[in-house]
Amino acid sequence: MACTGSGVQIPSAPQTNMNLKYIKEIFSQTKDLIGSQSGIAVISIIQVSFVVNQLGPEKYGAVVLLIAIPSLIFRATHSRNIDANLLILKKDNNLFFESLLFNFITGLMAGLICIFAFTNPLLINSSIGEYFGPEVLSLTLLLYIFSRIIQTFSETTKSLLIFHNDMKRYSLLEIGSVFVRFTTIVILLLNDPTIENYLIAQSIYGFIFGLSGIYLVKTHLKNSKNKINIKNYIKKFLSPYKKIRYDQIIGLIPQHFDVILLAIIIDLEAVGIYQFAKRLVEPINFLIVTFNPWLQNKLKSEDKSFQINKFFLQILIPITTILIFVYLVFGRNLILLLGNENFINSYEPMLILLIGFITYFLTFWIRQYLLFNDLIEFHAYGRIIYSITFIVLALVLSNSFSAIGIAGSLTIAMVSQKFFELIVYRKKIK
Repeated sequence: MACTGSGVQIPSAPQTNMNLKYIKEIFSQTKDLIGSQSGIAVISIIQVSFVVNQLGPEKYGAVVLLIAIPSLIFRATHSRNIDANLLILKKDNNLFFESLLFNFITGLMAGLICIFAFTNPLLINSSIGEYFGPEVLSLTLLLYIFSRIIQTFSETTKSLLIFHNDMKRYSLLEIGSVFVRFTTIVILLLNDPTIENYLIAQSIYGFIFGLSGIYLVKTHLKNSKNKINIKNYIKKFLSPYKKIRYDQIIGLIPQHFDVILLAIIIDLEAVGIYQFAKRLVEPINFLIVTFNPWLQNKLKSEDKSFQINKFFLQILIPITTILIFVYLVFGRNLILLLGNENFINSYEPMLILLIGFITYFLTFWIRQYLLFNDLIEFHAYGRIIYSITFIVLALVLSNSFSAIGIAGSLTIAMVSQKFFELIVYRKKIK
């Protein structure tokens, strides 16, 4: 029996053993994902440290800006297509090649929009225009944009691997591609630390990520049809695709507009300071990426033994406690270790962003429940709250508080969105 003296419940040995058993069970089911995402997190942190020291705050800010615009466009057209594919696969529809073709066609459209953005006179004539235009980095930018088109294939391949619970290949795809990107960045920047070389390394990553996934899923394509019926695919795919696109597009503004706004209102050095702070807390997202495919597989198969409350209390809360302790105690040392004294002003934005990222981590599972209960539009409504809150606060705070103002705006926006989603979950699902 548990001792309950003074109103404080002390877990008994059997209960503690059951908790440990549960943790071991989760670890056993996600060990491939944990291994790959831990590796990716470590590589990403080392990569950020290397890049910021090679390029410095201003060049790093320029790189962030160059990456942000294609990311904004391709995320609008392709991000989370994996969810729409999973909903189709759940109905036993095998439309793999149609999905690849659809990604390629929409990818070409996104690529053309990117080219228009980079050659638009409004952008070229702005304060950040020196980094854009047909005369600046033209071939490198075209290579990078085309690599983003090929990278969209990964949305199809990852959905198939999740559906078949093939977490080993899923993990191999992710960490293998990231390792290639890291190695290429180190080799090219050591040779010549330029923006062009950084974009070339990112391009190689896009090609590897998009094409290697097709090779890894070949064992799951035995029953695929040889005849491609793109019209049939679009008919089945369009409804979930529109819902997810609506959801993703609404949330794009805070995710990428933050650095663009800082570049316009302040300068590229402020972008570098802010983005470095954001990169330091982004490893928390790797934890979400670790658990997301596993959770999607549980919800897809309607596993009755899975209890979200147990997962929240015994897995998410302990991890959160450790994260808060690490960032509070070792935050400044982490900045100096991975960056240098030029980035010490990233400390306050990092702690502010930590609140938002922790909130997102504790509640990431709500989106998956909304998705599999055909309530994903409520996630989109949450994104509207997220975007409006961010825009209003960012316009007010960024000019006076620079990176701290943008970090505060993003954190308040994230907390507002997740609070709304929690209310929806409790009213409509729980």
